[in-house]
Amino acid sequence: MTKQVDVKILGRDFQIACPDNEEESLVKSIEYLNHKIEEIQKQGNIVGVDKTIIMAALNITHEFLNQNSSSDAHLLSYKNKITDFNKVLDQILESV
Repeated sequence: MTKQVDVKILGRDFQIACPDNEEESLVKSIEYLNHKIEEIQKQGNIVGVDKTIIMAALNITHEFLNQNSSSDAHLLSYKNKITDFNKVLDQILESV
């Protein structure tokens, strides 16, 4: 079931449809977006609401894509460690 959640972005009120079990996640997302918008506004070099929102969206997208890249790198690292560990175990078992 979905319900309407009242949120505030850039000082403006919005009603957003949200599944009941995802309201907390939506609120955290809005808080994060507002935080990113505030960071950009504090820099003072972006003029206009549209540009500010676009920059916030680009920053969040960049963070997300880099997070996935580093996660892939970590996964590859773990796979390599497991492969090395399996080689060591094989050597130990062969010597027994």
